Amino acid sequence: MEIDNLFLFCLMFMGGIFIASFFNLWFLPFLFLIFGLILFAVWPRLILGFCFIVLGLSSFYFHFYYSDLKQNNLIFDTDVSFVGIICKDPQMDYDKQKMVICFDDNKIIVSTNVFPEYDYGDKLQIKGKIKKPEMIEDFDYEGYLLKDGIIAYMSFPQIKLIEKNQGNLFMSLILSFKKRMRQEIEKQLTLDKEAILEATILGDTMKMSNDLKQKLSLSGLSHAIAISGAHIVLFAGIIIELLFLIGFWRREALIISIFFIFFYVIFVGAPASALRSGFMIGLIYFSQILGRNTSNLRILFLAGLIILLINPLLLKYDLGFQLSFLATLGIIIMGPIFNYWLRGINIKWAREVLSMTISAQIFVLPILVINFGYFSLISLISNILVFAVLPFIMILGILFPLIGLFSFVLSWLLAMILSFFLSYLILIIDCSAKVPFAKLEIPVLLFFILYIPMILFILFQKRKRDLEIFI
Repeated sequence: MEIDNLFLFCLMFMGGIFIASFFNLWFLPFLFLIFGLILFAVWPRLILGFCFIVLGLSSFYFHFYYSDLKQNNLIFDTDVSFVGIICKDPQMDYDKQKMVICFDDNKIIVSTNVFPEYDYGDKLQIKGKIKKPEMIEDFDYEGYLLKDGIIAYMSFPQIKLIEKNQGNLFMSLILSFKKRMRQEIEKQLTLDKEAILEATILGDTMKMSNDLKQKLSLSGLSHAIAISGAHIVLFAGIIIELLFLIGFWRREALIISIFFIFFYVIFVGAPASALRSGFMIGLIYFSQILGRNTSNLRILFLAGLIILLINPLLLKYDLGFQLSFLATLGIIIMGPIFNYWLRGINIKWAREVLSMTISAQIFVLPILVINFGYFSLISLISNILVFAVLPFIMILGILFPLIGLFSFVLSWLLAMILSFFLSYLILIIDCSAKVPFAKLEIPVLLFFILYIPMILFILFQKRKRDLEIFI
């Protein structure tokens, strides 16, 4: 299959998942498939038949995957007792801890008291009522949990620890190392800085207070703090530059970087946004190892295809995946346009950061308005100010807890430098959230009436510029 056909296949596959996710019409997959087969039989060379066949098959795949996940033999709203193993790193909140429990091919989420603390791989005897997730106002809680394979939940059941270290050995080692990193961070930083750093480099957001989350939302910085594609890109850049500095050749550095990237993706809990970015960077590095130049747009859609093959529910139920994918798409499509329009800025890195930030913000606006009914008016400025220090926060945030395992003094020194950058970050968050009219509430229909002409105008300017260069 040629690369153009591969790109078209990715586009149609994702389109079929999108249609099945948001339009629950059982007959659509049949119509797509029948119409595609007819077109393919009459005009074998017509690509349109192929497109409809892929749309139909991917829609069928979504419905099959969704219905298969919902199949279970659980008894709801009745006292039950079972033995299960914690199959994911428990998340600690101020007043509770959340654990994902696996038993008899089922996966449920359990909320319990902060103490005693439990770890990945603990084998537990649990007694209580299993609840079926339901709609919470307009929020599809069942679908949100199903995207992670979770089919039910329990609140504060009776728990008895039976045995420890019953999980996967490789995962246990990773999470044990992550726990040591978390302990080093807790030794050196205040609570607010600790919460932000753990969200930024470890993917743990449970320690962030509701007040901090609200400020992040108002300032438009939620996506910049929580693990996203941008963090994986920064991590990849840091690793490969360090490998070059040590003295590795380019080919060797690219191969080693791929392993480090996917280790870090697993380390932070493998959220969909990080997976998308990890796959994309891995594919780019792999193509460079083979000596091939491949379009970033094609690689983005191929990464999206791989992730949705693994879990098609992410397209609808994972906000991080939506934001990360659209932000990257915006940078690829509109980044060069704004980079050209901002050519008056002589500092190259400043111009590129500004153009990337504007492009990403424009493309994620629809998702923010659809999900929250508003968007931050200050987000562009706040993201530019934060993006300048984010690489330093990530580098120091990874280095100081690592060094803390061997040298307290050097770790303390790095933590003090990091604390300065985190203070700056908190200052930007606080000031941005206090700006009058920091957010704009707007009806979805009105937003798209204004948004679509703006996008078309920008794309027309790009097309016009391309034609001028061609002439």
